[in-house]
Amino acid sequence: MHSRLLARNDNSPLSLCRPAVVGLLTLVVGVWMSGAASAQDDDRQHETEARAALEEYFRALNAGDNEAIAAVSNFPRLSVGSNGQVLLRETPEEIAIDFEAVRQSGLDHSTLDLADAVHVSPDKVHFRIVFTRYAVDDSPITTMPGLYVVTQQDGHWGLQLQSVLPPTFTREP
Repeated sequence: MHSRLLARNDNSPLSLCRPAVVGLLTLVVGVWMSGAASAQDDDRQHETEARAALEEYFRALNAGDNEAIAAVSNFPRLSVGSNGQVLLRETPEEIAIDFEAVRQSGLDHSTLDLADAVHVSPDKVHFRIVFTRYAVDDSPITTMPGLYVVTQQDGHWGLQLQSVLPPTFTREP
């Protein structure tokens, strides 16, 4: 049946345009697909750069290096604690950690157990994270989920927002 329809229309003006229309549609779909692939490549690049900043933050935290933490941050820094308390820090001095007090509390290091990019844009990546804090003997102290937002400001990727939920695991004292 279709062959009769095509045969009947072979001499119509529409049938003469058909190859041009098919060619144009092929071109449009090809350009659209390459644009989508390019956007996905861009998203992967943004995610990779933001993830590197997030991982560097954890390295600096474990090294007890406030300068490195500040260097991998964007300001102002916003923190939302597991109790809902909101802290806005405008300067590197305001995010400085007393690492001696941290060590005296028994905390030795933290691991980034999960960093799943859930939203990616050219200047911001939202990571669903899970991290675990460990004692000197390498036993886990607590595991916490959260949302960390890494932003790009003036070409610099840095941690700008930390929001943690109550621990999913806490070692009994």
